[in-house]
Amino acid sequence: MITNDGLNTQATLLIGAFPYIGNGTGPTAEVETDSALESENTLYGSARKAATVSTSSNGISTWDALFTITGGDVSVREYGIFSAASSGTMFYRRVLLTTRNYTDGDALEIHIVHNHARGT
Repeated sequence: MITNDGLNTQATLLIGAFPYIGNGTGPTAEVETDSALESENTLYGSARKAATVSTSSNGISTWDALFTITGGDVSVREYGIFSAASSGTMFYRRVLLTTRNYTDGDALEIHIVHNHARGT
């Protein structure tokens, strides 16, 4: 059985290895073989950035990123967690049910919580 300390260590190692959040416009459903966002955003304040990361008891990892859109319009349909500010390894990808549109002055907040499984 994975102990409480083991769960907390997993959570800490994960956020240390994957501290970046990116977003994009790709509508294709997630699959296990995804290694990048389908079409990553890079303009108007939407580029990949370091997330505010934290852990809490019993192996919960949390990522938060606030993107302030400036100078143009941005559409978001997908987002992911990465190991680097560009390229790198993608740990997680999520596709939204619909595209969300943001204009100059809007803020996009991405909040991701991951519970580590205890297992046996």
